[in-house]
Amino acid sequence: MSADRDTDCDVEYLGEESLSALNFQQKILYQDFWESFLSFLREKGKNPDRFIGYEESNIRPTARRVHQVYQYYWKNERIILELTPELADHYIENLDKADITTNAGDEYSEGGKRKFANSLEAYFRYKGTDWNPPITFGSDEPSFDSDPFTRQERELLLNTALDYKSPPSYANVSPEERDRWNAHIAQYLGKPKDEVSPKDWEELQRTWKFASIISTALDAGTRAKLIERLEKVHLDLENDRIIIPAEIAVKNDRKWTIELSTRSCRILKRWLVERSNKPRYDDTDALWLNRKGNRYDSNNLNTLLSNLMEDGGIEETGRTLTWHSIRHSTGMYVYDRERDLGIVAEILRQASLESAKKYAHPTPEAKRDVVEGIQGGTLSL
Repeated sequence: MSADRDTDCDVEYLGEESLSALNFQQKILYQDFWESFLSFLREKGKNPDRFIGYEESNIRPTARRVHQVYQYYWKNERIILELTPELADHYIENLDKADITTNAGDEYSEGGKRKFANSLEAYFRYKGTDWNPPITFGSDEPSFDSDPFTRQERELLLNTALDYKSPPSYANVSPEERDRWNAHIAQYLGKPKDEVSPKDWEELQRTWKFASIISTALDAGTRAKLIERLEKVHLDLENDRIIIPAEIAVKNDRKWTIELSTRSCRILKRWLVERSNKPRYDDTDALWLNRKGNRYDSNNLNTLLSNLMEDGGIEETGRTLTWHSIRHSTGMYVYDRERDLGIVAEILRQASLESAKKYAHPTPEAKRDVVEGIQGGTLSL
């Protein structure tokens, strides 16, 4: 028996009490499903087509949240052994209305609700069924309580964004795989499945949209509200900058500029070419639109970030990581490089040096170097 299993119940991660609503035959059938579901999560739960599974540390919470959905219906409605899209929709809507609460009777946070939605998406990937949450939850309200990303994680976010939503080659997949990808692409593009063409596959394989959002945010610690307000006319890529007029500035009423890295300029130039060929942008000045044709907001960006973290294997491991974590890490690394609060305030557009002080703390790498340096030698193992 696995050490992860309850001593009274031979079902990984579950205790006997959590299955008490089921009779003997139902428990056998549920255990068969549960073992199959866990195997799926481990082997290909994140991306079935590329056989990318979840990190072991994420399997238990993902599976347990799905089990909580089952328990909800067992307790409040009827015994079910399979979740349908309609039942999942109902559960998410009740979460949104706070009709479903924590064991303490408190409403789940936005981040907690989003994790239930993500877990149900994993369940329907296991079932091979198309399902989208009826409500988009963000992370918890961003604040300085958000922890920073490490330098390695920042690079990983951008690299993952470059490959995000990218399907394999149309010609190199089986008919079954192509059918599943067609369903995924149709859902993302908001068009009927039978209208998905090889051209749609090709466009998604080379999209620069997600990378342009992430690269811009990494350069300047861009707030979610500013991402929402940015328009094509604000870009001055010949001079490696974005010009922010006073009317769209966040927490500020003056014109200012965002200095861009060479990498961000290159990515943004490619995105502008791609954007000019997308009909949905014909009647809008917005620099970026989400798949529903709306400007990105805080919820959309936190969902995007969560998906990139999942695809890139970035673990929270006790941290709070939100869109604000990008800004936090930018400020932290600027201070680490320059030791100048004025530059931190200028890049992040802080109102005062006092506001910039909260970013003046050691980086994770610096703290690790200190720990290594005080050991006094190496140990051969």
